[in-house]
Amino acid sequence: MRVLLSFAAAASMGLAAPAAADPNTLQQMMLFRSAVQDSDACRVTVEGGVPVFDESVAGAAAATCPDAFAWTQFTTAIREEFWNWSMDQTIWVGEPWGLCTAGETKDCCDPNAPIDPSDPNPNCPTFRADYSPIPTLPAEPNGTPSEQVLNDHGAQLNIADRLDPGRLLRDLELELVFRNRAMFDYIYRNDMYSREGLASHNRAQNKALSDGDIGAAQRMTVRLPVDAVMVKADFIHLEIMQSLGLVQDLGDGGPPNHPEYPFLTVFIENYDEGQVPGVYYMMAMTNASKDIPVWHWYAMEHVMNPGRCDYIGCNDSFGYKVNGKMQEGADFGDHYIPPMIVLNDDKTKHNDPLFVTGEVYHPEMTGERPSDQLSALFEGMGVGVDEVDRDWQVITPGDPQWKNYRLKGTQSSFTTAAGIPTGTGATLTEGGFVNSASCATCHSQSSVDSQGFSGVQGVGATWRPNLLGYGQVAMGAPDGQWFYNFGGPSITATQMDFIWGILGASCVNPGATHGDPCTSYYDTPRKVE
Repeated sequence: MRVLLSFAAAASMGLAAPAAADPNTLQQMMLFRSAVQDSDACRVTVEGGVPVFDESVAGAAAATCPDAFAWTQFTTAIREEFWNWSMDQTIWVGEPWGLCTAGETKDCCDPNAPIDPSDPNPNCPTFRADYSPIPTLPAEPNGTPSEQVLNDHGAQLNIADRLDPGRLLRDLELELVFRNRAMFDYIYRNDMYSREGLASHNRAQNKALSDGDIGAAQRMTVRLPVDAVMVKADFIHLEIMQSLGLVQDLGDGGPPNHPEYPFLTVFIENYDEGQVPGVYYMMAMTNASKDIPVWHWYAMEHVMNPGRCDYIGCNDSFGYKVNGKMQEGADFGDHYIPPMIVLNDDKTKHNDPLFVTGEVYHPEMTGERPSDQLSALFEGMGVGVDEVDRDWQVITPGDPQWKNYRLKGTQSSFTTAAGIPTGTGATLTEGGFVNSASCATCHSQSSVDSQGFSGVQGVGATWRPNLLGYGQVAMGAPDGQWFYNFGGPSITATQMDFIWGILGASCVNPGATHGDPCTSYYDTPRKVE
């Protein structure tokens, strides 16, 4: 009986590919995942360390050239040393002071006040690069449960872990979210860093609506500046990487790593009780910029991540060219790596294709090679230009490991022009539900009610479980009923312009127990120009 092997499985077994085959239905279904994203006019050069698009698309690069734009955003964030931007922990602080007003100038936060570079105020939002020394990256207790990993996940992986290793790593990752100066300033100056401040946006909108001041209600819509950028990086602790066999001792005096394609490493100190210090490896990133109203989203993955292109494939019209005929029966073009599949031979009449999961999509199998434009972009931006990692304990723009990360996909709309829901997701960040992940749809639910709590519960969750039992998430256009009571009408959930960091907001005047409403609220957002 003829079986169509994945290209990885065939190579690992030393088997030749089967004879020419007709396309199967699973390959054909990848029509909806493999769109060529970039226009032919998407050409990029670097001038003075700044990526410049061809003038024919320069005003609409994020929408017209989403893949090329992703690579320019990636290299720009690295050049700007995003790891020194503000973090969610330094914006939504645990015990915030309120925003200063003309009548309240003591024990409050004033974004225009001079700062002491050696003494960050723990009660107010801080931009980490403003301080010297720059505060160390936090290693939160739930980010690296090393004892649990060694005891529960060292040699006894459950069926879900084996089928979807991205889900296992998602459960064990340290996720750090960084926001650039433009984003930090808007959140700080528009009273969005405390629960009372967030609630005031919903209260003010509903007050204007009930008063009939429709224009005011519209003007209160939260709109971040177009130069706002978010970087979400996923790190895994050394002990986890070793227990899963993802790194090995290279005998070079540094930490274990991959011998062909090393991971980017950083050492995180233990500076607070309960945190887990040590060497961390960057596995993936999910980043966004506000260049278009629904934001431009893209996911990056390390090339050796197990299951990197599972379920949805890897789509890159700009950065890497691939072998489009890597599977018998179909030609996917030079921009798309399809998910691994195998024909199911347990039927008497039909060989239904199935996904093969958890394998490594090695460049020798995919044929991945950087485009000339991408190589010039890295060189012009000074990213990945060092021959060796000069200090494995810190991250620098020149670290050569940057070249070991690949674009998984981009998203710049809720649906295609033909009505197909769009989506993308990194293996770790969306582990367990990558096949239904939609960054734009999920983040559109970021909203608050009149008490500053999340206006839409579940962070993109739906009622639908996938075949492993993990919950799928929403795709496609948002549902108006998430945000409005149409019978009033009233605004039940005020959108916060795709910022899920608001879930970390605390009260200036907290209730009796954690999770209670604040003791008091105000009806108009404070604002500092």
